[in-house]
Amino acid sequence: MIRAVLVLVLISLSLGSCSTKTFASNKAGPLMVIALIPHPGGTAMMTVRAKVRDHEGLFIFDTGGGVSYLSPAFAQSVGCKPWGQITGFMLTGHRLDMPRCDGFSFEIQDQHFAAPIFGVYDLMKFMPPDVPRIDGSIGLDVLAGRAITLSLTQKTLIVESAASLAARIKHSKEVPIRLVRDAGGVALAVEVAVPTAEGMAWMELDSGNGGATVIGKHLAPLLKMDSSKKEPQPASFQIAGGIPVEGMARVNETLIMDGNIGTRFMLKWDLTLDLAKGRAWLAPATTS
Repeated sequence: MIRAVLVLVLISLSLGSCSTKTFASNKAGPLMVIALIPHPGGTAMMTVRAKVRDHEGLFIFDTGGGVSYLSPAFAQSVGCKPWGQITGFMLTGHRLDMPRCDGFSFEIQDQHFAAPIFGVYDLMKFMPPDVPRIDGSIGLDVLAGRAITLSLTQKTLIVESAASLAARIKHSKEVPIRLVRDAGGVALAVEVAVPTAEGMAWMELDSGNGGATVIGKHLAPLLKMDSSKKEPQPASFQIAGGIPVEGMARVNETLIMDGNIGTRFMLKWDLTLDLAKGRAWLAPATTS
């Protein structure tokens, strides 16, 4: 969510173009399949091209972004006069304020994806000068009420129909999640359950985090991690239902959540979300 902006600052961003493909003639198929293109120097972070009021831009797709936003320059080009304020927190607890625009939507493949409120935020001020411009970010808030599947290995964001969702979850493992609406209810992100010896922890699934998994210092001892070690260290734990999370993780002493699981995990698992019913499934990633 807004708190995940810090992750985007600390790791390389993906840029690129996207193409889309429809399945309107196939009633059993998904409603849309949107091709996501990673930046050559990124770590499985994805971008999508979308229009706002007939102005095309390049946007990060970020499940941990929480609030979709437009850059100040792009907002001006589409006639947004920023006003008011959205207040949230980065994953490390730093407060983030941004002005807002109301009544806008993204157009992708002739379909509109809207949220009541968009933020206005300039991510480029944190980026090297030679990085292609990013016009904003698309998060789960504009997908509220829909069912989607994110496959980083296939580089697709699928908007599921009722039939395609039913077919997909037959071959997937359901995992407990909770929908998190921070920033006064404007944001939308997803946290997945992680059992510990003391109780259930909850970790954000964040396709905007291309680096190591991040674990809160308060949780590190329960995951057999060295809470005093600042550099990444090996970690191994499970999402409820027996889904393994393995690889490098770093401990953060100011993390305001239990943990943040990023693209290194999502490259191994396709994620399906029913954002209307608050349900989620994971399936081993397919490469063909």
